[in-house]
Amino acid sequence: MDGQTGLKRLFELQRRYNGLYASYLSGQVNRTLDPADKENTFRQEWEYDHYFSAGADALRLIVAALTANLRDVPCSILDFPCGSGRVTRHLRAFFPDSRLVACDLYDYHVRFCVDEFGVEGVISKENFDAIEFETQFDLIFCGSLLTHLPEELCRSAMRLILRSLSDRAIAIVTLHGRHSEFIQKHRWKYIDDNLYSVVASTLGETGFGYVDYDHASRSKFDQQARYGVTVIRPHWAMKLVEADDKTRVLGYVERGWDDHQDALVIGRPSINE
Repeated sequence: MDGQTGLKRLFELQRRYNGLYASYLSGQVNRTLDPADKENTFRQEWEYDHYFSAGADALRLIVAALTANLRDVPCSILDFPCGSGRVTRHLRAFFPDSRLVACDLYDYHVRFCVDEFGVEGVISKENFDAIEFETQFDLIFCGSLLTHLPEELCRSAMRLILRSLSDRAIAIVTLHGRHSEFIQKHRWKYIDDNLYSVVASTLGETGFGYVDYDHASRSKFDQQARYGVTVIRPHWAMKLVEADDKTRVLGYVERGWDDHQDALVIGRPSINE
């Protein structure tokens, strides 16, 4: 695509997405919360507000990636993991005519999203290599998954994402990056420093660090054998993606989601098409 054609395409898409945004604002986002969700126990008003703000910021990130890479409105979307709809509810409100699939390991999350937002639901598996979706997707949002998995499960999740992309798809994968190291040291604690030292012990050498949550924290995630805190530096993520020549690196934004997690943007067609 030459420069003039690309410029014209960009502004055509911006007008189209502006129309979707106007409808999104007028229709409003479903603010119903799942009473069964163990994580949505908001004790203060700012926590409730932040839940919806983070969902809206995911939508900002998604639309920015789509327009920047000249991608039309996606016909099929996967929110993985969906939780109880932090992002799903915004995707449904913004893309009312797109096929939207909510996928999560916890069946009560999926049931809530199906019943409340009218999406399709798929129950995930801890072994991502055992999952095959019935279709490929034009857009995949993977928020707060690779922030909690050991290395082989991170690789397995990425393999699932890559094989689930359509020919013109985009995937956005969020990560705990360099800013998370700063947060742990200077702001607040993801986990106790003694546990975090396990993460730090490999992070400097490999760019990847992980440790399981302690027993008390794991009580909310009882269907997973491994679940904890993962920190990934940009070069580890780049090395993982560049091994697959069917995929392009479309962007990497540090603190790209909620001014906190990094956002890796990848997609099709292949790097040589």
